[in-house]
Amino acid sequence: MLKEKERKQTEKLTFMDHMKALGPAIIVVAGIIGPGTITTMSVVGADFGFKALWIVTLACIFAYIYQEPATRITLQTGMSILEGIRKFIGKPVSIFLFVTVLIGAIAFQAGNFTGAALALNYFVPEVSIPIWALTMALAALVIVWIGVYNIIENINKVLIALMIIAFVLTAFTAGPESSGIFKEGFSFDTLGGDYWLILALLATTMPPNIVLGLSSFIRAKYESEKKINPERELKLSKFDLRFSMAATLLISGAIVISAGAIIHPQGITIESAADMAEQLTPVLGTYAGVLFSLGLWAAAFSSGIYQITLASRFLNEAIGLPIDNKAARSRFIMVLASLLPVAIILAFEDVPITIIITAQSLNGLALPLVAATVLFLANNKRFLGDRVNNMWQNIRYGIILLIVTLLALQVFLGLFNVI
Repeated sequence: MLKEKERKQTEKLTFMDHMKALGPAIIVVAGIIGPGTITTMSVVGADFGFKALWIVTLACIFAYIYQEPATRITLQTGMSILEGIRKFIGKPVSIFLFVTVLIGAIAFQAGNFTGAALALNYFVPEVSIPIWALTMALAALVIVWIGVYNIIENINKVLIALMIIAFVLTAFTAGPESSGIFKEGFSFDTLGGDYWLILALLATTMPPNIVLGLSSFIRAKYESEKKINPERELKLSKFDLRFSMAATLLISGAIVISAGAIIHPQGITIESAADMAEQLTPVLGTYAGVLFSLGLWAAAFSSGIYQITLASRFLNEAIGLPIDNKAARSRFIMVLASLLPVAIILAFEDVPITIIITAQSLNGLALPLVAATVLFLANNKRFLGDRVNNMWQNIRYGIILLIVTLLALQVFLGLFNVI
């Protein structure tokens, strides 16, 4: 009788139910689309025109498959994936993943706050980039310090919406021919046979912490509710994930199209997202540079919030303590993930290469490790019950595991200058 009631509740899902469900995966988009991804998409569009669009589309599909088990694992067990790793695989593994995320946050937060600073410097050049970076770091810290999940979710929704508007309008203004986009973008060109570049494009949508982050944010969204209908929430969470991957594709594709339509025909080299904004201005006018800079700011600032939030939550999940944003341990990690990157920039004028190499190598190792542990948990009947993977889910995820292993190999070979 209870199952029948739950089934009927699931069937009655309304448009507003779907809109209210948007959140955890939207926040994860902030972890995917940062200054690094914007730069990568700009460079690829400038170098190859629209030819990478099929790869960007495939990357978003792979990112969906990579994250999908997080919805079942979290809603079925009430635990995040990192908590499941600690309980069923071991605390050393969960602590290693936390340390990896923290080092990555410190190294890559510098890029986030510098990207936000460059964008704001476009509007107010009188304020120096280090001052803007410090301002953005403090603003992100204050938002996470308050510690209310709904605030973080709603701010990220606004920032992602701003990104979509800014980059899609820029692409529309660039005036590309739709027939050219589809004919060239889905010709399955291998970018001159550069398969490592193709893997790198896939990697931009699958940083190791997004599946852990999605799981943690799903837990945060529903932990305040006394009782949930797992069937209903699972359906809504998958909608949230599909919507967010579509948003990721829309943003990434719009950047590639903008660069492909404006920069590629001129043969101009792009080295950063700020370069992209500057190159758009003389061709499309000041408003194009303004739109692109707004999108860059939204991407950089939302990524900063995402990294600080995760660093704090992951600490507690990894060591097995309550997720308490007001606890001294949580706030110490928040400060570390927000202000230490700015301190490093002020001291060295850039992030020391040793920190970046360490972060890259740890992320390269963590990606297949995370994928393998998720696959293990998704097949653990003692942990997941009837929600374990079926054969086709295992085949799909096995393909993802192979891809992320190749990505890890790419990182390590790149570190030793083999490629």
